[in-house]
Amino acid sequence: MTEAKSVVPFESVHVHGDNIVECERALSLITQALGHDLLHISLPNSSVACPRYELEIRGSEKPFVITFFPGFGRWDHDILKSIRNRGGVLREAADVIVTAVENGAETPLFAIEFCGALPAGNQAWQRSGRAFSFGAAKVPYLYISELGGFELDADRNRKAARLPNPAVPFSYLSFSIERDTPVFPIFITAPGADEASREHYADEFADDELIQLVRAHLTGQDDADVFERLQAKVLSFVKKRASTSRQGETLSSDQWQTAFDRVDQPIGVSDFLTGTVKQKWAKTAYIAALTKRSKALMQLGKKYGVGLTSTKLPMCIISAKARKAFSAEVGALFPELDGKFSAFLESEKPLAICWVMGFKPRGDDARPDRGLPPLTRMLIGEQHEMMTFVYGPAPASTWSTLVKRPGALADRNGLWEAIMETSDALLVDASTDKVSKKGYLRSEWVGDLPTLKTDPFLVQPAPNKLGENDVDTALHLLLSQLSGPNIFEGMCNPPGGDWSGVSIVSLDGTTEYRWLSLPRVSGADKKRPDHVFQITDKSLSPDIILSIESKEVPAGGKGLEDNIGPRLTAYLHYLFATPANVERPTSTTAWQHSQHLVTLEGYQYASAGAFMFTTEEQTLDAVNRSETDLIFAVNFEPTGLSCDIKVYCSTKLGEIVADYIIKSAVESEIISISRAI
Repeated sequence: MTEAKSVVPFESVHVHGDNIVECERALSLITQALGHDLLHISLPNSSVACPRYELEIRGSEKPFVITFFPGFGRWDHDILKSIRNRGGVLREAADVIVTAVENGAETPLFAIEFCGALPAGNQAWQRSGRAFSFGAAKVPYLYISELGGFELDADRNRKAARLPNPAVPFSYLSFSIERDTPVFPIFITAPGADEASREHYADEFADDELIQLVRAHLTGQDDADVFERLQAKVLSFVKKRASTSRQGETLSSDQWQTAFDRVDQPIGVSDFLTGTVKQKWAKTAYIAALTKRSKALMQLGKKYGVGLTSTKLPMCIISAKARKAFSAEVGALFPELDGKFSAFLESEKPLAICWVMGFKPRGDDARPDRGLPPLTRMLIGEQHEMMTFVYGPAPASTWSTLVKRPGALADRNGLWEAIMETSDALLVDASTDKVSKKGYLRSEWVGDLPTLKTDPFLVQPAPNKLGENDVDTALHLLLSQLSGPNIFEGMCNPPGGDWSGVSIVSLDGTTEYRWLSLPRVSGADKKRPDHVFQITDKSLSPDIILSIESKEVPAGGKGLEDNIGPRLTAYLHYLFATPANVERPTSTTAWQHSQHLVTLEGYQYASAGAFMFTTEEQTLDAVNRSETDLIFAVNFEPTGLSCDIKVYCSTKLGEIVADYIIKSAVESEIISISRAI
């Protein structure tokens, strides 16, 4: 009889994430992908800072081990540097990077971005740099985005859904094909999606394909079939989005299909856009510091350029035929351009131009603009020439550095890095620039860019420094996994989180109500909590809702604020005074719209602070200043293997909560908890 083999061809996986929540989302996808092959999963063990899970896999004699590394840049090796060394040339982190561990070294399997909704406006391309970077490194990038949801206004009323320009998801599609690496937006059903939205996007939802893609890369299977199905779903969304856009602003559905058919042809898309579609295009800018010459160049873009799939995006393309005339007028406008740059402009190839303001009036860079050059490159492909024009008022020191060592700008600033790693040429004209020669070619800065190398690495499960991330991890593990069944986690928002929603359970335990898109409203009276837990044990009736503010230390800039306890409670009262946005039976996963108003008086509200223990004096000071019901002081073993949590109570309700949590905690090698004496 042939011995059964494990479906996973390696011993363990490392999950590097922004925080514990992102790591657990990845674990959920992995366990779903393993399906019936997963027989059992352990509780978290080995380390509180780097929790480990042991999975019993069908056909495997040894446990399959998954270890979390919450928080980037905290370890003996920076995995983002390894992504860069593989070709991921931008300083962009995904929410999660999953690696396989074999023979004492890690190999990236895939990266994941979790997005509550598809961003619109100039936020739509903010993640393009991440997609470009991971695709260039040949690491699959799964941009998981909820579809069919809605935004809320300041009064928490629903607003009309906004969606990105179809060029953005199409750029992922074309880039995936060019790099032969999945770099896809993967659409899943938003919690707030109504039946109409579910029906409208039925052909685009890819919940099943997401799990299948994760399984393929986890087990080493061929992903060609799911790759093709995801292509079809993204293209379907692009065409559906185009059909609802204002006529002429973007390509029509049929034109997007033609563009897709030409993606794998050399300069096929640009020939189609400049020869057949010929969209009128114009660039406008409203900053006070805009120079007259920049305005004139924009007029030349309008005269000679056509839209790069859209009339509204700050990018255009000059046809090969129009390029010579365009070059002549640019040369007259910029007489200081040197011969090499002029020769580049006169090339007889199509030229894509990315128009980047880049810098706000005070000189700080406009972060969404970091995604524009990668978006342009992903749309046109590597075979096309691309120039970026920067016209924003960057600090004067920027231009001095550009003159002396252009590559140094890329080293210290993410915007310049994105420009120089994706562009063939750079043209600048800013009111603050008195020293540059205006035009630069890639050959003038490429020597300063980092040299790629692929040294093996294995990250050790011990953070260089313990901090707030570890406090959040300890609280989350204790109250969601290492306690009894009557503690419900309604929200966990560690560093890097998104405050996407908070849930509570109805008093009869049958329904989960959820409030989405949490308002910030932090101020003198209210503060959005980092954690929300609900104790549903009927022996403590009514239920207790516990809100927690977590910090790195008791006091100081990273410490607990004065009077934080009442502010946490006031925030929940403010939120729960509005109807829940969605609800579901507690035994199911599908959400539906809700207008349910909870009875505030039906619950007890407790507040808490949490931080790393420093001294007894500082802890007692925080107890007094915070006006919370209780304080969790987390005392870590130096390498983060374990922690001992001491609970300080200042009210009777705090004592009730502390005693219940301590009684409910299961025995664990990584977390112990007790009342402070």
